[in-house]
Amino acid sequence: MSKAVLDKAKKIVEGIDFDIELAKDWSKDNYDNYYLYFSHPDPEIRKYSLLVFLVGLGNWQLGSAYIFRSIKELKKYEDFDEKKVYLFEDYVQSFLDNREDIKQEFPLLYNRLVWYLLRLDNQKRFEYIFRSVDKQLFIELRQVLIESGIDASILPSNLNNILREVGIIPYFLD
Repeated sequence: MSKAVLDKAKKIVEGIDFDIELAKDWSKDNYDNYYLYFSHPDPEIRKYSLLVFLVGLGNWQLGSAYIFRSIKELKKYEDFDEKKVYLFEDYVQSFLDNREDIKQEFPLLYNRLVWYLLRLDNQKRFEYIFRSVDKQLFIELRQVLIESGIDASILPSNLNNILREVGIIPYFLD
């Protein structure tokens, strides 16, 4: 990830110190395939790529923005650009592939990602939203989510602790 891509990721997550779930700057200018960086050798790049995923899930949970949509749904929009689509299946696959490293490096962030994924899947099963995606991916994801031991009804960690874990100073004091 070049400095330019890192700057785009930082623009997207700007304000995370205040709230994860408020809509972020998802303009096409800030687009990138951030899931490709979940295993990047640079910890700053890994951190910001995971934070982009986190705020995308948080925005979806709250309903403030929906970056993860089916291609069928996205094609309805005039400004649809197939090269600038946040494909949920790519983020899920990268999360699954790198989950042990993510969990080890950022355990609180990992737990919040799992919590969002559990809640979103409980609201409406992913395979019903993303019908063109191989259902096996969501079966595998669901198994990992269940094995995590995270309860979707209990927030696993507060925002300030997550922010401290990734080296961001929280807006609100404890």
